Amino acid sequence: MKWVAIVHNDFDGTASAAVYARAVGELPTSSLFTEPTRLGKLLQGFELRDAKRIVIADLGINASTFDVILKEVKRLVSQGAEIQWFDHHVWKEEWKKTLSEVGVQVYHDTTTCGAGVVHKVMNPNDEVSEVIARADCSVDIWLHDYPLGEKLRRVIENRREFEWKRHVMEKFFRGVVWDEEFERILIETANRELKGYNGLKDYARVIEVNGVRGVVAVRWKGPPDISYASQYLMARTGAKFYASVNGKSISFRSSSIEVRRFAEALGGGGHPLAAGAGLKAPLLKYVLYKLGYRKPMLDWAVKVVEETVRKVGIVEYQKTKAQ
Repeated sequence: MKWVAIVHNDFDGTASAAVYARAVGELPTSSLFTEPTRLGKLLQGFELRDAKRIVIADLGINASTFDVILKEVKRLVSQGAEIQWFDHHVWKEEWKKTLSEVGVQVYHDTTTCGAGVVHKVMNPNDEVSEVIARADCSVDIWLHDYPLGEKLRRVIENRREFEWKRHVMEKFFRGVVWDEEFERILIETANRELKGYNGLKDYARVIEVNGVRGVVAVRWKGPPDISYASQYLMARTGAKFYASVNGKSISFRSSSIEVRRFAEALGGGGHPLAAGAGLKAPLLKYVLYKLGYRKPMLDWAVKVVEETVRKVGIVEYQKTKAQ
């Protein structure tokens, strides 16, 4: 059976495609890695070839992308495509209903990660897939309860090239979850990460909104990545939430506050504790940032975050029994 994978460009997307491949016994004929905000554009340029099954995984929907996504999946279904969509981000019920009505098979579960959804639906008895999904969920939905997840995340997201993600996917498909190559990369990445923590304070600023402390940062080069940096900065400053901008988007993290609400107010979405949205910085501030002058864009980011948090309000995260 020939199929195409369209997945998030991260550990969870890679793991989701690998778990699906193990379930059907075949790697995808092609693997497309993207971001949730770019899915509509990717589908607009997608043409069916010899593979009629399209598997979308770990890619959520938000209000700003739904219409174009709906239009394109209708087109693809009318051309004979079989579309299966596995996701764990927060969706509106009407989105699931509408997509199902046009022929998309929607598998949605917010209690797990993307790979966890695929594992539950497609291959619940596969022990290798269970290990992959558990490691992935540990870091993707901020459980941090399985050490292998911390290791694999650093290895898989060490490089952004699509070919590297495909290489990892093929290893997982063969049942290789850890080997000497991964061990070497982990050591190299950890050494760079430790050096990177020292400079984070130059990219961040502590704020306080409605009596709650937060950290706002502009993106830096190299490790640590956003999730690990956010944990470090929140722990060092006593902050309850974290926001990071790169001039094109904003990411939110927290261990106790529903930051998805902030992302939704900016047209995005995500998980309760890890979310994001597209957010373009003013051109001059972005140019200065690229030239090494961080303060103008950081000032702007602080203002955006403060206004968003005040508007939305702060809601403590309540963990469900299923989680």
